[in-house]
Amino acid sequence: MEFFAFLYLPVIALLVWSAWRGNQTERLVFFVNLMALWASAIWLFGYPALIVPALGLAVGALGLIVIVTAGDSLFARPAKPGGQAPAHSTA
Repeated sequence: MEFFAFLYLPVIALLVWSAWRGNQTERLVFFVNLMALWASAIWLFGYPALIVPALGLAVGALGLIVIVTAGDSLFARPAKPGGQAPAHSTA
């Protein structure tokens, strides 16, 4: 039975393509279908289907906070060769 699950991939890809290239109605229908799929996953699997996306979003939010607050140290530009930073005057 699991062998035939990959046959749904072209259908899902067609729906994503239609939502990406289509008009506003197709995007709305795609969003409603995603919410219905998520609701059915909660009904079928219970609490884990609700908490796993929340944990994933929490990890993403924490990563975004780290990138925003430590952006200078993570993505520092290299210094120019042979040059030093200019001294600031205190006058």
